[in-house]
Amino acid sequence: MTTIDVSAPGPAKRRPLPGKTLFLLAFHATLSGAFLVSWLTGDEDTYGMHQFAGYTVLAALAVRLAAAWVAPSGPLRLPRPSAGAAMGWMARLLVGDPRARVQRSPLLAWMAMALLAVVGGAALTGAVADFATPVERLHEAVADWALAVVIAHLALVFALHALKTAAARRAVRLNRTESSVP
Repeated sequence: MTTIDVSAPGPAKRRPLPGKTLFLLAFHATLSGAFLVSWLTGDEDTYGMHQFAGYTVLAALAVRLAAAWVAPSGPLRLPRPSAGAAMGWMARLLVGDPRARVQRSPLLAWMAMALLAVVGGAALTGAVADFATPVERLHEAVADWALAVVIAHLALVFALHALKTAAARRAVRLNRTESSVP
């Protein structure tokens, strides 16, 4: 279920209920924290911690997939990236459409799917490597790719935040200019 934000101007915007938001935040924290611990403890001296963190990643992804299966619509559904939406958003951004700066970027859905794929791949190959040691090299390669995608995700989040902040500052400047004109 969702609530409708009637205080926002324009069309009604749906906000997730607090329980769903809390679930998504807990999933994000568990996944990112366990992945970070797993990546940092990949050497032989801390292998037990590495395994525990890797299986935690696998469990978090399993719970997230189950939540998406139970709730196929709304904020718990899996991201559904659209090339058309992403290209349209980028085109609007390039021509200076101010709404493109404040709307949710379709690039986030692409990044979410990439993260789920590579982090899930790293966790899955790690679990297989526990029983089939020849898979260890594949696991290490996928984990290194996962780290690169995580860094790209962070860069995208910071860039989108900068776009929204710049748009908000510009709106404030325009409002001050309009209100000072007699």
